[in-house]
Amino acid sequence: MFRKLLAGLLTGIMVGCAAVPESLQTTTDHPLTDITALHQQGTQAVGQEVRLGGMIAAIRNDATETRLEIVAMPIGRDGKPKPDQALQKRFAAYVSGFLEPMQYQPGRLITVAGQVSGTESGQVGDYPYLYPVVKASGVQLWQVKQEVWLDDFDRFSHCVGAYCPPVWIRDGYTRGEIRERVTH
Repeated sequence: MFRKLLAGLLTGIMVGCAAVPESLQTTTDHPLTDITALHQQGTQAVGQEVRLGGMIAAIRNDATETRLEIVAMPIGRDGKPKPDQALQKRFAAYVSGFLEPMQYQPGRLITVAGQVSGTESGQVGDYPYLYPVVKASGVQLWQVKQEVWLDDFDRFSHCVGAYCPPVWIRDGYTRGEIRERVTH
């Protein structure tokens, strides 16, 4: 009985950790998540569902929609961009309505879900660039939180009994690191 309960609990935790937010759900179970494959397919990818993430490079509000230029990076099964991975190619995402530029500012992590609607020519600086275009049906902004992880280390911590040195001789120390975590 206990084993079944524990197995169910662990399964629930593992599934919950990898769950894609509702805003990024698609009708297909396996949307395209590889920007390199999307660039290679070009106009052949029109109509295909995608879930792509990365860093906002630019935002422009038009009369009825907002254009986001995004520099792609790999995403996890949960849809979160992986900031420790290298930036990849760019794409343009069009979102219906107005998005506040102060909230969707360059440098923020984002994931979009939607359908490929074609390509458009543009420039990155003076370099001509062909952007795959995604008509976004869902958008998720992410935050990067820094956490300090501490590890109390004592080289005599395994010592038990009369043969251990007194506490005042032990030269334990604390080491730590700063880790970044992507959250909603």
